[in-house]
Amino acid sequence: MWTGSWPDPLLGCREPFEPGVVSPRQVRLLKKWGHTVKKLLVLALVALGGLLVWRKVQADRAELDLWTEATGSEN
Repeated sequence: MWTGSWPDPLLGCREPFEPGVVSPRQVRLLKKWGHTVKKLLVLALVALGGLLVWRKVQADRAELDLWTEATGSEN
């Protein structure tokens, strides 16, 4: 019967002992967060652009309604 112990499964998850040394796992995590932040920024910019276009369209409709009311013939 085998009486040895299994290797510690968390060895790869421990912080590096030397300050300033970044593990490959941390690098992957930072890259993943970087991509996520970029996607959120692009999404926010697209939403802001959509909002600006929507407000411009609403302002143009309101102005057209005013002109129609001012220049329309009354029966």
